[in-house]
Amino acid sequence: MQQSYLLGAELVAETLDTLPVSRSDRQRLRFLARLAVEATAPTNFLIGNPAALRKARRTRGRSLLRGAANFIGDLGNNYGLPTVVDSTGFVKGRDLAPTPGRVVFRNHLMELIQYEPRTEKVHTVPLLICSSWVNKYYIADLAPGLSVIRWLIDQGHTVFVISYRNPDKTLRDVGFEHYLREGPLAAMPVVRSITGVDEINLAGWCLGGLLALMTAAWLADQADALPRLRSITMLNSLADFTDIAQVTDTGVLGMPIDSVVLGVIDRVMAWQGYLDGRAIEAFFRLLKTDDMVWHHVITRWLLGEPPKPSILLAWNCDVVNVPYRAQRYLLHDLCMNNAFAAGTAELNGRLVRPGDIEQDVFIVAPRDDHIIPWQAAYRTIGLLCGDVRFHLVAGGHVAGILASPGYWTNVRASWTDDSEAWLRTATEHKGSWWQPWRAWLADRSGPLRSPPRIGNAHHPAQEPAPGTYVRHPMEVK
Repeated sequence: MQQSYLLGAELVAETLDTLPVSRSDRQRLRFLARLAVEATAPTNFLIGNPAALRKARRTRGRSLLRGAANFIGDLGNNYGLPTVVDSTGFVKGRDLAPTPGRVVFRNHLMELIQYEPRTEKVHTVPLLICSSWVNKYYIADLAPGLSVIRWLIDQGHTVFVISYRNPDKTLRDVGFEHYLREGPLAAMPVVRSITGVDEINLAGWCLGGLLALMTAAWLADQADALPRLRSITMLNSLADFTDIAQVTDTGVLGMPIDSVVLGVIDRVMAWQGYLDGRAIEAFFRLLKTDDMVWHHVITRWLLGEPPKPSILLAWNCDVVNVPYRAQRYLLHDLCMNNAFAAGTAELNGRLVRPGDIEQDVFIVAPRDDHIIPWQAAYRTIGLLCGDVRFHLVAGGHVAGILASPGYWTNVRASWTDDSEAWLRTATEHKGSWWQPWRAWLADRSGPLRSPPRIGNAHHPAQEPAPGTYVRHPMEVK
């Protein structure tokens, strides 16, 4: 069975390579064929899985009964996919998002959290983290020992983070411009009011990194009474969507998005008023089916085992919906038309062009990222005219940011559109990329001062972090 399966998989791959189709069609066929080939592995079925057969014999069939019960439960409650984690023992504010802080501002779309200082002196220029709104913000404050926010505070930074609300159908008309206007643009005056400083360092994770860059571009030609951005940090972010399907065989757009796919997504979103976070999570799991689907099919459905607790998977499964208008702008304007990279994107009444950004930019991209290929993230350098530092880190989309065992830099080579040439002449470093970021950020954070108070008279401290918007829509009153 094993040899027949491996020969069949090889035949499928060779057949696809010889088909007279376009590159984009071949990419789509490879994506679908990979799903089919991985799904038909013998170990995914009872008859082809010796471990499941042995356990069924040892337990006299009880493991099969438990597996059947698990299958029926997942079929009705989890989009037909196996449950991957037991998150019942994790409490937000204790096990997840544990760093002490307070909500100091709230509007209908986001909460702004200010964290308590842990040093006697802090850098003058505060740091505002613009989180992604397709995941909960607390990936930056995951757990003790895995918290970027806690580490930043220990380095003497005053940290604020934007926690976006998990939208329901009542927020269907919230667009990308709302995430800009009621996200970083609303948070920046609050940060200035509390700290008394007219400069801010801005950092963003995933889609939040793209919004941070677009915020800098939006503010480039403005005369608004807003604080000045001192620097930008982009983590796991994508700004240039040009031919992303041709960059690599991996990545979220490894299956090209065309008008047919967009039409289906648009109709579903228009009917619901949002893109269901469970559907987003299911799609991302399909990008790594061996680890995120079939491994759990075996353990949960064939072996009848319960899911295990995992802090990282608990966050990953804490899904967030995306409003209809915001997702449509992302897919049509930014992905399909690549409007931001082309300098034609309009956001909140202004053109946003990356060439207008003058701030220093620190970019981090994981080498084994299955969602955003690092080669595509690397192309962001070519859009910017300022001082840009690119760090390629070991690990995947999340682990590479939280616990990377090494990273690569290349200060000798000028930018080229050949990312592999950049890597061939890059220098490998041991340890975490957090250390070079610490030095880079400190140089742009001003002298030390006494820590500001949590909140002030205009923006008083409210409930403790992680706030209320990390909950599901029905939990938010």
